[in-house]
Amino acid sequence: MINIAIIGAGLIGRKRAGALPKEIKIKTVCDLNEDIGRKLAEDFGAKYEKDFNKAISDSEIQAVIVATTNNFLTPIGVAAIKEGKHVLLEKPGAKNPAEFLQLIEAQKINPVVVRIGYNHRYHLALAKAKEIVDSKEYGEVMFIRAKYGHGARLGYGEEWRFEPEIAGGGELLDQGCHLIDLANMYLGEMETAIGFSEKMFWSKKLEDNAFFTLRNQKGQIAHLSASCTEWKNIFVFEIMLERAKIQINGIGRSYGKETITLYKMKPEMGPPEVSEIDFPEEDVSWSLENAEFFEAIVKKDFSDKKLREGYYAIKKVFDIYDFSNRYSKN
Repeated sequence: MINIAIIGAGLIGRKRAGALPKEIKIKTVCDLNEDIGRKLAEDFGAKYEKDFNKAISDSEIQAVIVATTNNFLTPIGVAAIKEGKHVLLEKPGAKNPAEFLQLIEAQKINPVVVRIGYNHRYHLALAKAKEIVDSKEYGEVMFIRAKYGHGARLGYGEEWRFEPEIAGGGELLDQGCHLIDLANMYLGEMETAIGFSEKMFWSKKLEDNAFFTLRNQKGQIAHLSASCTEWKNIFVFEIMLERAKIQINGIGRSYGKETITLYKMKPEMGPPEVSEIDFPEEDVSWSLENAEFFEAIVKKDFSDKKLREGYYAIKKVFDIYDFSNRYSKN
């Protein structure tokens, strides 16, 4: 039995709580909002605590899931690591790359399992695509093309996601980092990152649209866009191989049924052979990622590989911000 604390009792904290392995027990729930904190604690037979410091200093708690706004992720994460707790931090893990480095330094001194919550890697269609890519059956990846977006809700521009001191960045950091992480999963780290972050509709404080391109030294390219002015929610991820194309549509719920379609090139070319897999409506990505985190704890896998992948994603986001800002000043 592993006892955990969940810090942040909002939508994502509740998703994490509902997707825990059976042998994991929530001992404490923390949230500054007492109403939602007590409700989540009550629903899972845990106690409520407003002060996260009391939770992370509890000797009976071995691991902490942090699902707060971006400004609290690193401070709570670093404090928990220093207390010897294993930590699962929701993406992006920090407000900026400099903050994120504090996590890496803390984990060096205090070897514990630290993960950044990029649950999209664990969607079944995206995991299946990884299997196909790694098999090399259809050759190397030439390029990736993807778009990810939602239409937000009334008053969205007044929420915390558009407050620089809380969020650290806008749509590029929010949904765009998922696309960067996925491109990394298929292609590895990319040296070049260029693009534009634009304030088009919701707020003049932070961007609501981002259009960006990554390229590695082998000439493989990921051409990506993230938007919260996409009035019909969308997730489309295409991987172009030398002899086939993989297309993932949807990630469930408002983004549409999750499917993967494989278009296999014929020797004579022309219209390809087409095969499609539909996946269940239930989103199992949260439970699969949670399971991987706790498995790493049991195995004492204190490698910083996943943590450095998280740093790579946020660093590329801010490389794109730098490029966009330089262009805007010209």
